[in-house]
Amino acid sequence: MNRCKTARLALVLLAGALSLPSSAAITDKPEGVELPQPSAELAPQDVVRIVVDALSNNDQPYANAGIETTFSFASPANKVNTGPLDRFIQMVKGPPYGIMVDHVGSEFSEVVLMGNKAYQMVLLTAPDGRSEVFAFRLSKQQDGDFKDMWMTDAVWPVATATVPEQAF
Repeated sequence: MNRCKTARLALVLLAGALSLPSSAAITDKPEGVELPQPSAELAPQDVVRIVVDALSNNDQPYANAGIETTFSFASPANKVNTGPLDRFIQMVKGPPYGIMVDHVGSEFSEVVLMGNKAYQMVLLTAPDGRSEVFAFRLSKQQDGDFKDMWMTDAVWPVATATVPEQAF
């Protein structure tokens, strides 16, 4: 191939590469935006608050950022059962978790610590006034990339019943 054809081919390839969407455009994630991430400095109640607050504004700073934050705080064992992220998004938006997305109110119980496990209940209120209590179970990771970090192992709705006032 002569130099002229090689130069034209290089220009065509470069122009094509410049017009490709970036990964940020594909995921709607703006470049430079950092979501909260697990840290050994966070207590169990901090993790639950971060997740609940993120879900209350799910589409800030971009679509499903709240659910993505929630997935970031899921323990590796939890991610095996609920991932990948696309599947997790569908799960959280559906029953029984859908009320968590864009809820308008939250009340937190005290955390119950049992060794490397922690439990916390959260009362969430939807925009239409419905309320639901969810239990969060977290564990302090013992090894790997998340060693010494509190992460969510499970979240489940608590049967609708009268919750004692002292629980919150």
